[in-house]
Amino acid sequence: MGIFVRLKQIFEAKVDKEIDRVENPGEMLDFSLRKMEDALQKITQNMVQLSTSKKRVEMQRDEQVQTALNYQNHAEKALELGQEDLAREALNRKTEAEERVQELENQLAEMERQLKATVYNQEELKRKITGFRSKKEELKAVYNASQVQLKVKEMMSSAGSEANDVGKTIERAENKIQDMQARVKAIDELTEQGVISEAFESNTDDIERRLMKLSKDSKVEEELTLLKKKLAVNN
Repeated sequence: MGIFVRLKQIFEAKVDKEIDRVENPGEMLDFSLRKMEDALQKITQNMVQLSTSKKRVEMQRDEQVQTALNYQNHAEKALELGQEDLAREALNRKTEAEERVQELENQLAEMERQLKATVYNQEELKRKITGFRSKKEELKAVYNASQVQLKVKEMMSSAGSEANDVGKTIERAENKIQDMQARVKAIDELTEQGVISEAFESNTDDIERRLMKLSKDSKVEEELTLLKKKLAVNN
């Protein structure tokens, strides 16, 4: 496959995809209905023009019929006056008028046929427009409902995705809180064990620290002695 043929196919595929994306079925249905209504209006206009032309031909035919009748009268009068040549000329013109009448009758028959076909086409198109208009509203209602359903589905899908993200966020927050709580407990335990205090007091002189510990132990011993005496008195 040539590169230009391939590029042409890719371009056509993208164009079709873009058309599908922007095409609105409701708008397309409305457009199709307008086209049909425009066609109906043109058919009606043609029918009016055809009827007008037919009426003109009928008037010409009637004139030729009257002309033939007049020449008939002229021929009879010429014979009464003994003018046979004049009578013959009148009859010739009468024949020409009658031939013209026949031509006009043929035209009228063709016009009548066209007019009947136009009327039939008009009625057929009216019927189609009525049916299409009803179907159009039905399809537009279905399309609008489908649009709503699609939006709901997309919202639910988006909400589900966001819910998953929220769940992960909550999980991370819980883990962080648990880490903080564990850290607090660890600090409390180290504080009770004196590890943290000793760390804070690392800058204190060693002898001073030992004296502070002896003072603390002495105070504890004094409280213990007092407690023993209190218990001995009570017993």
